[in-house]
Amino acid sequence: MRRLLLGTVCVVSILGGCVDQSTSIQSNNEQTKEINDLKKQIEEISAEKDELLTTLKEERKKLELAMNQQVDNDDYSMMQAKDIDKYPQTLYKSVTFDTDGDGEEEVIELYVNAGKMENGLFAWDDGQSWLLVLKDGEKTYPLFDDYVQMGSIDFTTSRFDKKPGIVMIKAQHSDKIVQKFTYDKNEDGYQKETIYKKENANDQYNQPASYAFFKDAYKLMNAALTTKTLPVLEASEQTLQDSQERRLIIEPIQVDIYKAQGLLEMVAELNKELNVSVDGVIELLNQISSKPPTAEQMNQLKSIYDAFKDVETNDLIIEEENQIHPEIREKLERLKLIP
Repeated sequence: MRRLLLGTVCVVSILGGCVDQSTSIQSNNEQTKEINDLKKQIEEISAEKDELLTTLKEERKKLELAMNQQVDNDDYSMMQAKDIDKYPQTLYKSVTFDTDGDGEEEVIELYVNAGKMENGLFAWDDGQSWLLVLKDGEKTYPLFDDYVQMGSIDFTTSRFDKKPGIVMIKAQHSDKIVQKFTYDKNEDGYQKETIYKKENANDQYNQPASYAFFKDAYKLMNAALTTKTLPVLEASEQTLQDSQERRLIIEPIQVDIYKAQGLLEMVAELNKELNVSVDGVIELLNQISSKPPTAEQMNQLKSIYDAFKDVETNDLIIEEENQIHPEIREKLERLKLIP
């Protein structure tokens, strides 16, 4: 009986050991499976991460490419002929110039979506639509067609490396951009190139552009301070005392001088050797406009009138020396227009 009990105990012990070993093996198998599952999940996450990084890199490249293309479009592109569906309200400026070298002058026109008041001055808003076009026979080339907030568009003509071109200023807020347009015979279009921003990227074209804008500014100054100033100098005491009548003869001068000021500021940025300021003239005109002028103020205006009337020269700039003609410089210095 004792032997039977001992045998039974042994069997039970052996079976217990087998069960424990079986449970341990099962537990190990489950842990191994969990580890393998975790490894698989980690591999999948790693693969997804690599794929996501690749996608991000590709998207970044696409964005950079799009941004570069946008810069290229803004700074360097070909302007082809096309029909204009609708012109802005008013013709602001018109010039004829042989831009393609065929011996015949093309017409360059600048339009603005602003009306004129009874006194001939523009009724400006905070922003206007501007359209700069070149007309060559039946072809029309829109060089600029956009809305400008708190700014303006102006243009002139010049030569770059002896090649005729159009130069356009876009002034917006405190920013200024200068672009030139030259004809490309092979493309039958006008190549637009930005020659000036704050970074002054294409310095080799800045001097020719500055000469053209200086000449335009001087023409405005000369007309304003001679032809348009004469009615003020000849006005009766009664006219000068009447605020409304006084403003009517002063405002046309002010408009041209303000235009000249904007051009001269651009000239100075492009070429420091041509730095001219009309701030003193503007201050004098504002004083005369706001109150009946004193004898001293009228004498100042008369001296400015005489200085511009007496000196005539077609050579405003000596380009070889990059300087204002000595006669013009002497006159401007006498009037304290050169800082």
